[in-house]
Amino acid sequence: MRKSNAMTLALLLIVLVSMLLNATACGAATPTPLPTPVSPTLPIVTQPTAVRPIATALPPTIAPLPTVGAPTPAITPTVAATATRTVVRTATRPAASPSPATPRPGALSGRIAYSVVTDPAPRLHTIWAAKGDGTGATKLIDGASWPALSPDGKYLAFFYLPGSGFNEGLYVGDAFGGKPLAGFVNPGVCCINWSRDSVWIVFVVSGRPNQPGGPISMVKNDGAFRTIVDLKVIGSGPSFSADSKQIVFSGCVPGTSTCGLLVASADGTGATRIVTRDNGGNAQWSPRGDKLVYQARDGANNNQVFVVNPDGSGKKQLTNGKSNDGQPTWSRDGGSIYWRSDQNGTSWAIMVMNADGTNARRLIPDVAPDPIFWGWEGLSVGP
Repeated sequence: MRKSNAMTLALLLIVLVSMLLNATACGAATPTPLPTPVSPTLPIVTQPTAVRPIATALPPTIAPLPTVGAPTPAITPTVAATATRTVVRTATRPAASPSPATPRPGALSGRIAYSVVTDPAPRLHTIWAAKGDGTGATKLIDGASWPALSPDGKYLAFFYLPGSGFNEGLYVGDAFGGKPLAGFVNPGVCCINWSRDSVWIVFVVSGRPNQPGGPISMVKNDGAFRTIVDLKVIGSGPSFSADSKQIVFSGCVPGTSTCGLLVASADGTGATRIVTRDNGGNAQWSPRGDKLVYQARDGANNNQVFVVNPDGSGKKQLTNGKSNDGQPTWSRDGGSIYWRSDQNGTSWAIMVMNADGTNARRLIPDVAPDPIFWGWEGLSVGP
């Protein structure tokens, strides 16, 4: 029994030792799986999910940065400024759009001088002046014709006719019809025009009755009328250029049958060039110097008003019909043209139109010109 018990105890001890050894082995193996549970503790699914919010949160963090640093406001004004500059350029272009050849007509300012024949025989000539818009017509001088207002607004040049009480010739008085200040006594003077500086007067002396054409000369408005320059050309209707260096007139090329508008130097050298070949006359240089307005006959032999460039190009007919249209002259700003018309034979009137021929209208009615000289005489505009 004692042996049996001893053996039983021994077996129990062996079992206990074995169990202890197994338990120890099991306890030593437990740390090995610890790294494995880390993976379950930080799930793979949760990791990417946690990364996405961070990535999603980055743009909101980046987007506000420019706003905080103010680059965005700096960019915004730049864009606005670009838009503003575009608008300014767009607004500037229309200011330069009108063609130099067709200036926009402004208000009809200044004064217009003209002659009127009130009795058929003997013809009673009077010089009148009205405001540029045709109102306020006032008689200035009796017994005179060919009025020419100086560009500075101080003087009126004109031609005293026989029977006026003065010797026949060219005279200069104040612009409102006062007593003549000086005169150039010579029969047959006609076709009077001023230089743009109001210093010189160009005119024609004709020795042929009812034919106002002849040698063209200039006289200085110095109070004595002693300085006279022979321009060495023959013609009628002379007019100074805008810079007063040239004179356009109606004439014929010497030794030829070519007649029309010619241009000569105002220095008396007599050099000429041809502008038109249509027997035109009564030409007037525009205030800007870029156009000539004049009268000539059309294909139906009616007097019409034309414009042309000083080099002869760009000829354009402005009036039409069967009226006698002539004596054209420019408004002070060059945007309008005055002329005289018999309105298809009904009655004479001073008309006005835009420089391109549009908006033609009657300005001053019942202003009959000399029936013989009307085609050579002219209207005059001044301050």
